[in-house]
Amino acid sequence: MNFSVLHIASDEVLCPKSRSGLAPFSFLIPVLPSMSISFTSDSICIKFSYWKNKGVPHLKPVPLFGNYADLFLGKTKWASIENKICNHFPDAPVVGSYFGTEPTLIVKDPELIKVVTTKDFYHFSGREISDYVDREWVMLNLFSTHGDKWKVLRQNLSPLFSSAKMKNMFLFIEECSKTFELLLEKDISVSRQQEVRSFFARFTMDCIGTCAFGVNTKAMTDDKQNPFVRVGQEIFDPKYLPIAKTLFRTSSPALFYGLGLKSFPDKMLNFFSNLLTGVFKERQYKQTAKNDFVDLILKFVEKKYIMGDSMSNLKSDGKDKVKIDVDDNLLIAQCFIFFAAGFETSATTASFLLYELAKDQKSQERARQEIRDWLRKRDGRLVYECVTELPFLEQCMDETLRLYPVLGVITREVSDSYRFADGLSVERGLRVHLPVFHVHRNPKYFPEPDTFRPERFAPENKHNIHPYTYLPFGEGPRLCIGMRFAKMQVMAGLVTILKKYRVELAPGMPRTIEFEPKSFVTSSKHGIQLNFTPLEERRV
Repeated sequence: MNFSVLHIASDEVLCPKSRSGLAPFSFLIPVLPSMSISFTSDSICIKFSYWKNKGVPHLKPVPLFGNYADLFLGKTKWASIENKICNHFPDAPVVGSYFGTEPTLIVKDPELIKVVTTKDFYHFSGREISDYVDREWVMLNLFSTHGDKWKVLRQNLSPLFSSAKMKNMFLFIEECSKTFELLLEKDISVSRQQEVRSFFARFTMDCIGTCAFGVNTKAMTDDKQNPFVRVGQEIFDPKYLPIAKTLFRTSSPALFYGLGLKSFPDKMLNFFSNLLTGVFKERQYKQTAKNDFVDLILKFVEKKYIMGDSMSNLKSDGKDKVKIDVDDNLLIAQCFIFFAAGFETSATTASFLLYELAKDQKSQERARQEIRDWLRKRDGRLVYECVTELPFLEQCMDETLRLYPVLGVITREVSDSYRFADGLSVERGLRVHLPVFHVHRNPKYFPEPDTFRPERFAPENKHNIHPYTYLPFGEGPRLCIGMRFAKMQVMAGLVTILKKYRVELAPGMPRTIEFEPKSFVTSSKHGIQLNFTPLEERRV
């Protein structure tokens, strides 16, 4: 039986209307004849018997979509689907699923999460579909790449995110915060009700532009048809980049690339390429005194290559070295992921934090008092130490990231065949998912998991958090390299807001978030509307 005669291929199911009026799967219609030869009943049945043959608990899959039909049809968020799958098997350390037709191992036991992310990292070091990363130059970024290339990039980029480098970059963020303060005064004087994610994103956009590219994006002073704002929307807004296209690449990479498709439109990539090539040429491909991200990576150009340890050393305790040639595409790919991962995710985290503080006025007032006391000691100046010297505000951020992790599911891939202690064997290329949202909302690890309780992360309570149950930035060698930068700009923006404004839920804003199902990052489907009330001026 061919795919073409499956009932699920009707227009009504295959092409449901999206909010933008476009059918998320409409781009597939011209290629359905090509797809029909790839999905036969025999091949699907063989794949769908994978977990039964392994003796791993799993739910019955449906043709083509596996256990993720509502994700592919844009109805339910990825993390929510895996949360439901995991809840079907509360005592199972691992659960089998089918991402489309591909067998996927969901690892939910903390000890096994430790195995995957840290203890036996060598065997699980890649992202999904590692064999296809080199099909697009933009995917040669630190987040997406794997193997020796990832190892060498990680070793060479890690020093760029040291505390010392972050402290130097904070000077740029301090200037952005001053502009943000003016933006707050201007826009709130017009309307106290603001959609806080898009509002905060203008601040993080300027921070990223200045720190990464050494350019003023003017997102806070001129957001009308701003090219940076537009490109940022195109990366994350489901109206611009349908999730169906991304899911098609993830679930069927051979077919995706066989049809000549690309992850991102040429127009978007050309914008970054032209922008950064211009910056490189302006600096004559040499380091300057600006000390931004571009300046730091340009030192790689001087040798025309970067060198680091081979991944194989993790397995053999060897000392082999690997050399990678440096060209514009490699550099631009790193800048692209820094931009993409930096502005939207930080803005989303900040908006969720303000949303929770709007519901919890007691915690908001405690955070504000901490900020004002700290600023008084600093003569009112925002400095880098805000990252480490505002413990309660940091607890609020940690708790927000527990409730709303940026990535509700972290993907891995079996890089080298492996046998778990219980005898389960997994082959190279198998997908592995870490259900972060599920673990974070599991009452076994976090009592009252749906309640905002910053005190969980107080120094006297942190010991109660079971290792490998709190994963907002991942864990192990692939821990998010930009974690310090993300926290730095979020803290700076929050200090700027909370020192002068009280935030409350706007009329009609629900007390429970409905997640956007068409977004890979955790975001609110209907935005977050808050009222900003200026507070009486006090000396700080």
